[in-house]
Amino acid sequence: MAQQYPQDVSSYPPAPPPRRRSGVLSVVCVLIMVLSVAVILNETLLRLKDVQVKGTYIISEEEAKKAAGLDKPVGYFTVSEKKVAAGINSHHYLIFERMEKQFPGTLIVYVKERTPVARVQQMGTNYYLDDQGMVLEKSYLRVNSGSPDDMVVVTGLNPKELLTGRMIVASTANQMKAYTALFEELEKQGWLSQVSELNIGDPESIYLVTRDGYSARIGDTTSLRAKIGTVRAVVAKLRELGKTGGMLEASIPGEAIYTPPVP
Repeated sequence: MAQQYPQDVSSYPPAPPPRRRSGVLSVVCVLIMVLSVAVILNETLLRLKDVQVKGTYIISEEEAKKAAGLDKPVGYFTVSEKKVAAGINSHHYLIFERMEKQFPGTLIVYVKERTPVARVQQMGTNYYLDDQGMVLEKSYLRVNSGSPDDMVVVTGLNPKELLTGRMIVASTANQMKAYTALFEELEKQGWLSQVSELNIGDPESIYLVTRDGYSARIGDTTSLRAKIGTVRAVVAKLRELGKTGGMLEASIPGEAIYTPPVP
């Protein structure tokens, strides 16, 4: 016997609401379109049209752009400061400082150029270093002016490694700490051009020699400002008095004992 079903449809449970697939699909399509338009704009209309590098003197702007990866088309929104910095810093003559974007298509990269200030001699070869110990060149200078005699000769290092494009590896870490501290202070006091030699073989007993023959022992790197300031003042007075050469004991800040040269 066939089963009978009630004719009153109100007794049936309500049908589930239709799935909103069409709405979700529409949103996805819109997002894809927006992203596609953004990519097209970035790669065409919003491509960097004016890339400038500020701070180069010896290195050409084109060479700096190539190091930064900016010698080929780059989108305004996709250019990476991290990658630009890494590229600039991979060039041993350049240090990345910052970059500035100017909408819609200009990028300005600010760099600092390393300058040779020191000369280290090893096995008949001259190596030229900046004030941080980066080996810039060997056997010749890249600068257009000056000569090897313009560089401060650094002695006593006995370096473990001297490779162009890398930091010098000295015998001890304390030697390089003394190296950077001395060059920083001499530059600050405007006295780097007066020094012909720095001996940092023993970082506890550093001495320097001026271009006109005065030697000064300044001990370790503590109170460098006071020690170098004292040497400057005493040497200036000795020059005024017509003294030439001699030895200064200036390892105590604010004090200096002068010993004339032996006749």
